[in-house]
Amino acid sequence: MSFLKPVKMIIFANWKIYMRSRGEVKDYASILKNELNHFESDFLEIHIMTDFISFDYVNSCLSKTQIKTGVQDLFWEDFGSYAGEVSPLMLKDLGCSSAYIGHSERKAYFGENDESINKKVLACLRNGIKPLMFIGETIEELKSGETEAVLKMQLEKGLSNISLEMLKNTAIIYEPRWAIGQKASASASTISSMHKLTRKLLSEIYGSKHAQRIPVLYGGSVNLDNIREIVAIQEVDGVGAARAALNPYDFIELVRITEEEAIKRNRAGKV
Repeated sequence: MSFLKPVKMIIFANWKIYMRSRGEVKDYASILKNELNHFESDFLEIHIMTDFISFDYVNSCLSKTQIKTGVQDLFWEDFGSYAGEVSPLMLKDLGCSSAYIGHSERKAYFGENDESINKKVLACLRNGIKPLMFIGETIEELKSGETEAVLKMQLEKGLSNISLEMLKNTAIIYEPRWAIGQKASASASTISSMHKLTRKLLSEIYGSKHAQRIPVLYGGSVNLDNIREIVAIQEVDGVGAARAALNPYDFIELVRITEEEAIKRNRAGKV
């Protein structure tokens, strides 16, 4: 079965909290502004997922570019007595374009679950912030043959009460939890089959016509050695990179490789 691909591919740099000073942040943003001032924005979306402290500076620095600035989490209520949390309403007021939701580290270290992920996805959508929602299985779930059941549950619960209209501004990131931080990503055949499975599960929720239009990205040890092979997989609509994107020049190269594939798909009429 051939799928109608999304109009654009997506690539994002996941900073986590690797930036250790304002100087590093300024240097990175300045290099992007100067060196990545043109790309095929009709075919490609670029997001820099900053830490909260760096967000406002990076967003301001890149405001006249087509690079979007996002965050790595947010709270599910717009305002109220929630000490220490960050409001999606305030982030939107500051110009936040996107937020990734449900990263495995949020689950492992901070008790994130499918219900809280769903609340945060809804918070993004009601505030005009694009949610990039993570799904993925652990090594134990993979070995016990639970992958499909796990992904099905994550999608059903994470996208609960998400209408077809809301879905237009939503993306899914398949990131096998066993591939995070490794030297090698999942194999190309595994990535392809898992993305096909994700699309099938989305079709069961929304119907195949609408599911075909949801971008499904890949994350998990994406780097300069493997990105060309990964983005060439037709089921992959983009990628996220963490440590491989911490050097701005390396991230620019990741962008250019993804851009090449996006252009190729559009010219071939496959997007």
